Amino acid sequence: MIIHQLFPEPLYFSKLERVLTQEELKILNEHKKKTKKNAGNSRTKDSYVLEHKALKNLKKDLHTKVMDYFDKVICTDNLMTPYITQSWLNYTKSDQFHHKHNHSNSLVSGIFYVSADKKVDSITFSKAYQEDRIKLNITKYNIFNSSSCTFPVETGNIFLFRSSLPHAVDIKKGNNIRISLSFNVFVKGTIGNKNDLTELILE
Repeated sequence: MIIHQLFPEPLYFSKLERVLTQEELKILNEHKKKTKKNAGNSRTKDSYVLEHKALKNLKKDLHTKVMDYFDKVICTDNLMTPYITQSWLNYTKSDQFHHKHNHSNSLVSGIFYVSADKKVDSITFSKAYQEDRIKLNITKYNIFNSSSCTFPVETGNIFLFRSSLPHAVDIKKGNNIRISLSFNVFVKGTIGNKNDLTELILE
């Protein structure tokens, strides 16, 4: 007997291979002064955080991870270039949460953890399309019967995933302030195929 895994959902995990500089930390900390309420926590009013001149190297490092994702997961010969569109900081304190959501008008989304403790911090991803008509009592969870999966996170972690994938943060434990930098990715160039009448030129 063989059970095949059909159409798995890619979740790219990596780490920033350096510590943030004092200048980068200073700019990131300054954003705490200008936030707005989110559903369960708060985020920066600025939604283009990575465009700050002092964060150009961080943006470059994250873009390198994005390129690696496209090389290993997307695997296309279309002449296109991924680029980071919007980017913002999320702040989650004790007893706060981040509602389940996905990201519209984006192909790939990413999360970089500026400050997190794997003992108390995590992220949960859920199935994009979930059948709720029949509910069974599961005695042993596996990749086929699970509707969600939770990963511990810590400072320096990077996740990349399809923007349509729902994700959330459960009610936070611990006294630390969890800070994550979220960003969206789209592409420039030509996608699809001219002969198949699917060509789309994005400039």
